[in-house]
Amino acid sequence: MAPNSLKLYEKPVFINSFLLCVNLGLFIFKIVFGIFSRSLALQADAFDNLTDIVMAFAALIGLLYSNKKPNEKFPYGYYKIENIISLIVSFFIFFTAYNIIVQSITSILDYFKGIHRIIIISPVIIIFLIISLGISFSLTLYLKLIGKKSRSPIIESEANEKLYDNFISFSVIVGFICAIFNIFLVDSIIGLIICIFLIKGGYDIFLNSTKTLLDAVIEFDKRKELFELIESYPKVKNVDSLEVRSYGRYIFAEMIVSLNKDLTLSQIQSLKIILSNNIKNHFPHIFKLIIITKTQEKPVIKVAVPLLENNDLHSQISDHFGESPFFAILEVQEDNNEVSLQNYNIIKNKYAHLEKRKGINIADWLISEKIDKVYLKNELKKGPKLIFENSLVQVIITKLSSLKEVLSWELENQ
Repeated sequence: MAPNSLKLYEKPVFINSFLLCVNLGLFIFKIVFGIFSRSLALQADAFDNLTDIVMAFAALIGLLYSNKKPNEKFPYGYYKIENIISLIVSFFIFFTAYNIIVQSITSILDYFKGIHRIIIISPVIIIFLIISLGISFSLTLYLKLIGKKSRSPIIESEANEKLYDNFISFSVIVGFICAIFNIFLVDSIIGLIICIFLIKGGYDIFLNSTKTLLDAVIEFDKRKELFELIESYPKVKNVDSLEVRSYGRYIFAEMIVSLNKDLTLSQIQSLKIILSNNIKNHFPHIFKLIIITKTQEKPVIKVAVPLLENNDLHSQISDHFGESPFFAILEVQEDNNEVSLQNYNIIKNKYAHLEKRKGINIADWLISEKIDKVYLKNELKKGPKLIFENSLVQVIITKLSSLKEVLSWELENQ
């Protein structure tokens, strides 16, 4: 869904600003009530909200700096600022979790020694905990609905994280209910369990931030599909490398591809534009593409020719592209300034029986075979001609009459 078509409450800036304000409010009240009531579970729950604050704040920083254009000093932009902030806060989360764990374990040990840690119960705190659970649950539903409507994996992930917050908030309420019946040990146990989730959240923030700051290659779940899309282009003979990195929450893809050496600079530029647009259409979460091209060291040129018959190299060239009974595909290789025929196949035209779109179907099939040239007796119709032009396939109108003559011409003129 295009950003301009989103309503205000569906836009990333509004969502993250709203999450930041709500979680900041919950954090302040929980930490104040946690200290007042001496509840370790409530204090741990407060710092669990801090991880949500970090994510929302980092997202807003990323959105702010995404509008700043890269320059000579910062060729990849300012996207890592949010990772620097997140890394610093992750250490604070570790430190806080450590202190609460120490207090929880000490409190549990003291309990078995007969020393009970008294928790102050207040109706105001109980009411606040119920309200905060309702707010957390409402946020979960809101993010679920927006994530489903916008099909945003980031928002859907935030909604799933909120489910853990609901569980944690409910656990804190259970701890206070137990405290009403003078079972104070439950609060320390719940505080210890929450800290485990807190450390995991801090570790995820630390790991993701560190990987980004060190330019580590990330795991991209659609790497295979991306690889296949790039290789499907006829002029792309090989994908030498494909690296996907994250800068902030933005995904950058860098690739080195080998192309036919017969491409001109304008054709290479056109191919890069076409390839880049197609990749972004199929993978909209990729923010920026860097495509580095080089020519293939031992190029293999694939040539397609429509034929009237299957008589090996003596087959005659057909006057009609769509209705030709057969197609030949020649593979001509250049090595050490010597050109030779590596392989050839004569294939029956499986689209000849169609009443409509013969030429388009044949053109799509030849593109899938990664041909570089096609020899024809007559001009193509608009549909297949456009397909070949977009794929940078060279269409040659010839007066040659046989497949053998086409091969001779290719061997002599490579």
